[in-house]
Amino acid sequence: MQTDHKGFKELFDRNYQQLCNHAFKYLGDRDESEDIVQEVLIRFWEIKKEMINDPVAKYYLMTAVRNRCISALRKKVHMLSTEENEIEIADTVYTEKAESEVKDLVERAFENLSPKCADVFKLSRLENLTYQQIATKLNISIKTVENQMGKAIKHMRNFIRQNPVLLLAVIVMVKLFINFIGVFSKSVFN
Repeated sequence: MQTDHKGFKELFDRNYQQLCNHAFKYLGDRDESEDIVQEVLIRFWEIKKEMINDPVAKYYLMTAVRNRCISALRKKVHMLSTEENEIEIADTVYTEKAESEVKDLVERAFENLSPKCADVFKLSRLENLTYQQIATKLNISIKTVENQMGKAIKHMRNFIRQNPVLLLAVIVMVKLFINFIGVFSKSVFN
């Protein structure tokens, strides 16, 4: 039993900070990240004691932390959508300001892209053009389109990691859009 405690302490000391940093990438909140890591480590101690000295324990913990962060984000989104269902939003100025802030964040995401890279990304993701159509429209090769898309996607991932509020806003907007489509289709087809 004493060796279990020693092994767990070593596992904790080796991985705690890295796990917190991993959680922070998803949540953007130090306190919440530490809470989740502590919960995962406690749960690990309770049900996976036999894995304490296993070399794959670190990867198990990283996956568990990621999954708990995703669950926490889903819970936040669910809470937000529940609140929206309970409260009728009358203040359109607030909604317009929120949309404006999200648009500003999206525009900031494009600032560090080259104009050609931004054009390729917008044509692909916003106008739903195929790589062939983009290549034809911009008079470039398909390989160039692929390279520019790779750069743009990598840049957007990094930007979203640095601005988790944008990810949450996008999730909420998608959820609202899906709800709107559902309500719209019920009223049109019923």
